Amino acid sequence: MGNTLATDTIPVLVTMVDVHNPKAQDQFYFCNVSSGGASTKVIGRSQTLSVEVGITTVLSMTVYECPEPVFTPETARCLGLLRVPIERLAERYSSGIFQQWFNLDTRTDPRMPAGDPQQLVSKFEQAYTDAVADVYQPKICVSVIGSAFEVQRGGRQTCSIFVGEDVKTQAGPDLKALIASHKQQAAYIDALHEELRRLNLPSYRPVVG
Repeated sequence: MGNTLATDTIPVLVTMVDVHNPKAQDQFYFCNVSSGGASTKVIGRSQTLSVEVGITTVLSMTVYECPEPVFTPETARCLGLLRVPIERLAERYSSGIFQQWFNLDTRTDPRMPAGDPQQLVSKFEQAYTDAVADVYQPKICVSVIGSAFEVQRGGRQTCSIFVGEDVKTQAGPDLKALIASHKQQAAYIDALHEELRRLNLPSYRPVVG
């Protein structure tokens, strides 16, 4: 990681696993993925896209909701935005992220530049932390996993930013990413359960807050 050069790139696999939006009914969700270049690609639920990234890349994921199962720009409505700084991903989530939830930024115009790097990192971390706390905020479940096969190819050793030091596999994310995902899923389920209890009083259990 420490030897990674700004000019080095590796392919990462981006999957939009799901979108939760409590205010929507019978909507279809799509994600426009951009790595900062002129070209962008749109993926749907459970679809995966390979994106070439460098250590300074900021992945922008703009989520749209549509009334039809096919993405149509004319009828699509922007739901929110998630920006993923690859350098921070490599520093804190060396195994990548596997099916983890992030709150969407519903206020920022996705056409605006990413802005200050420190604020970008802060908003990314906040989106992750708040995902299990605010169950009413629209959120996206994503995976961003580097390919172990690609990393091990000649000339790409300096880009080993998503391969764990202790557990490596070509079959998918390593154990660290899986454990982090399971912990967050459990916390999110607990938060949803508590909110349902709060809305369906009376209950024999005390309601927190």
